[in-house]
Amino acid sequence: MQNIKLLLLPPLLCMLHASDALAQHHPTPDEDQHEEAPQHTQKEREPSLPEGMTLEQTLALAAKPPPEHFPQALHDDMVLGFFLWDQLEYRAPMAAQAGMLGWEGNAWLGGDFNRVVLKPQGEVELSEPRALETENDLLYSRLIAPFWSAQAGVQYANSWALEGAYEDRWSAALAIQGIAPGKFEVDASVYLSQALALTGELEVEYDWRLTQRLVLQPRVELALAIQDIPERQIGAGISDISAGLRLRYELKRELAPYLGVQYQARTFESADRTRAAGGDPRQFMALAGLRFAFL
Repeated sequence: MQNIKLLLLPPLLCMLHASDALAQHHPTPDEDQHEEAPQHTQKEREPSLPEGMTLEQTLALAAKPPPEHFPQALHDDMVLGFFLWDQLEYRAPMAAQAGMLGWEGNAWLGGDFNRVVLKPQGEVELSEPRALETENDLLYSRLIAPFWSAQAGVQYANSWALEGAYEDRWSAALAIQGIAPGKFEVDASVYLSQALALTGELEVEYDWRLTQRLVLQPRVELALAIQDIPERQIGAGISDISAGLRLRYELKRELAPYLGVQYQARTFESADRTRAAGGDPRQFMALAGLRFAFL
């Protein structure tokens, strides 16, 4: 029996030694949590104060109005306005035709999310008999994503034909306007006239800065119709294509004269209707104009 006890003693000692080592290398959860907990002093938990001032002095100063030299706070609910004449230009057709005065603008009044938007555009011949066309969109605009707004409202358009006929037209309007990846400015609109004629327009332009003041602006416009509109010499499908290139010099960001060229054409059935009425479906024009903006 004495011999058996002596034989069991070494294994028991080894087990006790391993248990002590395991306890040293693997602390209990309470011990582990106690070791990892950050040690914050009372001073570290207190808010930082201006140098040389107590908390009471800081609170008293904060309760006073700001000094006169302090910049005014920027309120995000202010009502602001902006107007841009993107085009105010003389258009000289290369063919033996009368010169024209053309314009296009964009104005808005409101805040960051909700605005009232006005988009006027038109063209008038400068010789007799004068032909005039204008389109004026009045829209409510709502920011729906960064750089993109959805718009809804009405369009009023009128025209005087060469033979003296006058026409005005009201349409419901839906649009989306914004800046696509690559900094392309996009304006897409759909119109439903009082005669239930459904049409659409797409405008895409890009400002390519050659220098800090010299800007080259390519621009493409498409117009389409869902059905034939005989009174406006429009056939179903893509009815008009326009491509222009304008080079402006910014005297200031708000004021820039420019020169350019533009090609515009009626296409497919719309071109045939224009020829049948005695008109030229294609025009190539030189441009000279002024771009300006103001708040």
